[in-house]
Amino acid sequence: MTLLSLDSVALHRSGQRHLRGISFDVKPGETWGIVGESGAGKTTLMNIILGLLEPSEGRVRLNDAPWSGLSEKARKPRRPSIQALFQDPMTSLPPHMTGWQILEEPLQIHDRGDAKARREAAAFMAARVKFPASALDQKPKAWSGGLAQRLALARSLMLRPQILVLDEPLSALDPTLAGHMLELLLELKAEGMAMLFVSHDLVAVKRLCDQLVVLYGGEIMARGAAGPLLGELRHPYLRGLWEAVPHLALYFQPRRWGMERTRDLAPGGCLLMDRCPKASALCATAPALNLAERCHHPFE
Repeated sequence: MTLLSLDSVALHRSGQRHLRGISFDVKPGETWGIVGESGAGKTTLMNIILGLLEPSEGRVRLNDAPWSGLSEKARKPRRPSIQALFQDPMTSLPPHMTGWQILEEPLQIHDRGDAKARREAAAFMAARVKFPASALDQKPKAWSGGLAQRLALARSLMLRPQILVLDEPLSALDPTLAGHMLELLLELKAEGMAMLFVSHDLVAVKRLCDQLVVLYGGEIMARGAAGPLLGELRHPYLRGLWEAVPHLALYFQPRRWGMERTRDLAPGGCLLMDRCPKASALCATAPALNLAERCHHPFE
């Protein structure tokens, strides 16, 4: 069974390409990391997966049924299957609502349970993410960033989704709070929740994710099992991302290659060529056939 399937997804806007040729399948219980530097296409891809943007080409399927191309009316009964946790809870949580109201709202929208059942479900889910019951009567402005993100996580779980899409859920938290949130996500993973984890944090990705999609310039640079890809770091772009992790700079000098893509190449050429320390003339003209690494010159 496949929960989520992307088949040759592309997005073009105003004559510019934002995504091209994105394909992968998410099965029950799998956690996929989607990584890449700013502008790589991570958020655009996430919005297509959530049905907030329509692809220009290709298709997205949810539970083996069409998902992209549907009207919102057609999507609504199926939205409980796929829920999201966004980067900044202070902008994603309604400031005028109490914690109780925020948690109960998804159940009201989808007409689940009576008032008593909704209150019980909200209390259960708040406890599940270790959000204090005493704070449920408060509004978001009274909470710390860590508490607000826990409440946002609880809200995303209220409809018991099959797949949870997380957009940089740790980046707005300090290291201690980020560690606590990561432990909650690891607990959900252990319980069989399928997740898409969009992140710059490769250390967290390595701990949490089974599979990995590495994006650059809207294209997949590498795709496959997260352990080998992040353990061996054979792809030059992925190695560059890893070496840019701030705490690793304490142990060695990070490789500093340019951060801008300077030109588009002919179809089949590697977008990374102008930046890559291992590039050759071959990279400009021929696509790499290895789907895991998509590189002519991986590190040994």
